[in-house]
Amino acid sequence: MKKFKVVVQELAKTDMRKARKWYNQQQAGLGKRLTADMISTLRKIAMNPTSFAVRYKVIRLANFDTFPYAAHFHIDDKNDTVFIIAILHTSRHPDTPKDRF
Repeated sequence: MKKFKVVVQELAKTDMRKARKWYNQQQAGLGKRLTADMISTLRKIAMNPTSFAVRYKVIRLANFDTFPYAAHFHIDDKNDTVFIIAILHTSRHPDTPKDRF
């Protein structure tokens, strides 16, 4: 099985920074745990991106294991690349990442 390259777009990085900051304000070190959860999720995506369900058109969702967040992404099969377009709390409106693609 081939491993895909994962590219986290700027808006997704901003999503993650905001979430990490919020969690660190709740409890010291909690943002670090969120980041570890995200990295674990991105590794799973890189290993088998097609195992995640398509939610709208070509956008797939990969839920984090511990935190209520999901990575929203699409696959570029020609270049074996996955583009992370959003990292959002699962209670956010599902149409939010559509504006990013």
